[in-house]
Amino acid sequence: MNTSCTNAATAFLLALALIAPVSLAAPKQTALPVPPSATPEIIAHELRFNGAPMRIVRFATADADDTLKFYRRYFVDHAREGKYTEKGSARRKMIGALMQDKQLINVEMTSAGERTFHVTVSSLDIFQMEIPEKLARDIPRMPGSKVVQHQDSRDGAKSNRFVIVQNNQSVEGNAMYLREHYIRQGWRRDSDETIEAAAHRQLGFSKEDRQLRINIKKTGRDMTLIIHNEMKE
Repeated sequence: MNTSCTNAATAFLLALALIAPVSLAAPKQTALPVPPSATPEIIAHELRFNGAPMRIVRFATADADDTLKFYRRYFVDHAREGKYTEKGSARRKMIGALMQDKQLINVEMTSAGERTFHVTVSSLDIFQMEIPEKLARDIPRMPGSKVVQHQDSRDGAKSNRFVIVQNNQSVEGNAMYLREHYIRQGWRRDSDETIEAAAHRQLGFSKEDRQLRINIKKTGRDMTLIIHNEMKE
């Protein structure tokens, strides 16, 4: 899964919640909208973002203008009060709306070449969202850390868990803390690499059928992001 694409789309979806007031009772979900000529690919059959069900499909198109027109018409016809939000540029466009079934639907169109665009359509049930801290109680972190995102997906026997933590500790301090924790818990260290001195480090661990990749990156003078990505076969 393209996690950066998912994160950007999700942030846009959450902003769309301000379009109109809603009640907490939600009817059954409808299928994600795609143009009749599109052949969508399902991205994860079971996906939750901060505990809330999320669905994602993706397809490619050579006609970005017609695709954008399709979604404008769709949202006018099906969104609450016919309202939608649109932003972006020619190479990356986002359009989305709050639907009648209380789902937030977002469409992200990204240029993939001279004539090809990748289109990602996602929906999120914001009324089932939980506090990420509660969902990631088992994730080791230094004092003063905050969990900002918890995402998990399942596709058959395979599962993937994606957790973002932030704090104001150093990259090397976080790396040392996590390295000691996982080795003490019986994980094997597979990789330990400095990408950029004092600014970006990657760790890799494995245990039985589980693989863990951790990215620790400085994003500002006082902020460090720790991204845990655990995969299980």
